[in-house]
Amino acid sequence: MDRTYLGEILSILTAVVWSLAVVLFRRAGDFLSPMALNLFKGWIGLTLAVATHLLTGGALFPGQHPGEIRDAAVLFGSGVIGIGMADTLFFAALNRLGASRLAIVDCSYSPFVMFFSFVMLQEPVSPWLPVAAVLMGLAIVAGTWEPRAFDPEAWKREKGGIAIATVAVALMAFAIVLAKPILDRSPVWWSLSMRLAGGVTFLLGMGALPRYRRNLRAALVPHRAWIPALVPAILGTYLAIYLWTRGIQLTYVNIASVLNQLSNVFILPLAALILKERMKARHWLAVLLGFGAGALVFL
Repeated sequence: MDRTYLGEILSILTAVVWSLAVVLFRRAGDFLSPMALNLFKGWIGLTLAVATHLLTGGALFPGQHPGEIRDAAVLFGSGVIGIGMADTLFFAALNRLGASRLAIVDCSYSPFVMFFSFVMLQEPVSPWLPVAAVLMGLAIVAGTWEPRAFDPEAWKREKGGIAIATVAVALMAFAIVLAKPILDRSPVWWSLSMRLAGGVTFLLGMGALPRYRRNLRAALVPHRAWIPALVPAILGTYLAIYLWTRGIQLTYVNIASVLNQLSNVFILPLAALILKERMKARHWLAVLLGFGAGALVFL
């Protein structure tokens, strides 16, 4: 395993780029529904990834080792689970919980990745890594929690959203760990294209259902709503996912998962800068805790 910390640096850059994309997606969400926006960003990323792979001399099947069809199937399945299914559930939970509470549930991402990577890949766990995961969780809670009086009726509605979000995060973590061995030995743009193809195929299948056909048209038929969605789609589903894939290739997946969650912290100052949202004292505390967690990963 490369220990020049390039993988860790790329994982932090992933969080920076993705957080910027999320802030811009918030604006695009005023014009496209969650499913339409998800499908739009998916096919934009897939188109650019395939084009980049072919333009850099890649082939549909690179031919570097036997078993590539199996590898392609695993990556495709990882995309179905981690991009198609998990993102769909994630957006469903977003509608029930809102962004703040969803970010808190997202704290379970790193523990899920640590569990799956230990069980499936036998990756070593640094004694500082669980501490970093806890600090990252505290950072996200501090930055997103909105104090309010307990409402029993609201809690009944939110329980389903919490359950959906937890399943979504678990599926995402499982899909990442499932793909990790293949990512280590495969060309990055080919791997990225196969995963995106799985996610987009799943979303196209969903869009073919009568209740979702309106979303399918919104994502595939050009119109003015595409304008605010194009830049975050390129940032989030092309550049960020490339940086994420390279980071996963160059470091342990459990380390990358902690650093990727810095995106939930970076969103706070970016939202203040771009969306003019006010930064409170607890938001600055979240930023400090997040950077502290990131620093522990390098020990």
